[in-house]
Amino acid sequence: MRKFKITAVMFAAALPLAACGTPSTPTAVSSDCKPVVSGVETATKGKLTMAVAEYPPYVSMKGGSLSGVDGEVLKRVAKDLCLEPDAKTSSFTAIIESVKNGSVDLTAGNWYINEERGQQFAVSEPVYLDKMALLTSDGADTIDGVSGGTVGTPQGYLWVGDLQKTLGTDKVKLYATEDAVYQDVKSGRAGAGVMTYGAALQLVKNNNDNKLKVAELKPDERIQASVGAAQTAVLVNKGKTTLRDAVNQIVEKMREDGSLKKALEDNGLPGTAADVKAAAAS
Repeated sequence: MRKFKITAVMFAAALPLAACGTPSTPTAVSSDCKPVVSGVETATKGKLTMAVAEYPPYVSMKGGSLSGVDGEVLKRVAKDLCLEPDAKTSSFTAIIESVKNGSVDLTAGNWYINEERGQQFAVSEPVYLDKMALLTSDGADTIDGVSGGTVGTPQGYLWVGDLQKTLGTDKVKLYATEDAVYQDVKSGRAGAGVMTYGAALQLVKNNNDNKLKVAELKPDERIQASVGAAQTAVLVNKGKTTLRDAVNQIVEKMREDGSLKKALEDNGLPGTAADVKAAAAS
């Protein structure tokens, strides 16, 4: 699947397209800190600059500090490289451009791996797995099982074209944000919502919703993004391969010491999503 096309955005999704948000609160770095990888160059000396979307449970800057599973990864990268984390929220389009032009070092937040991103960024090894979900009132877990009405999904996802071919463009409604999809499914204006599993869970949780149900979308060959779990990555400025390699090393340490699994579980995602190697071998 490899989520969205870079042109539409993030690989991600349709979150609030704010131009710029509150920067992170500076975190002091100890003078005796020794980086796990030496010689890593960043856009601003002594800092790891990041552009992220407001996209819980993957990443969030509410309260002025990084949170979410990807937020924990970014904080660990900064900590292990003895760099001050400097993160700002932005729109997905602006994130893509700022990482490409090098004004920031990297981004993370449920970005899927695909060939196009590999051409434009120094893409990390897979960090964790992610799956598509259906948000419905009846718990449907197949596209054919959606009862009547339109199917809503955020614009920009890689699966949009497949959905339109399968159901017809008149049955697929595109939205600016996942919250907008949720609101229309809740009100009955849409028969189902298609989004990432973690985002669907977060919306139901945040709204204390005991009526709408989240189901993992069963694999459907007509919708390639549903076949197997998508792999997410950290997107690094193309010229900073040393930083990308350091990210790979640190993420692997997180996998080995269990902190990546814990970050997933703490944010309502399955800890098994950290096991990207097992999924690749299956």
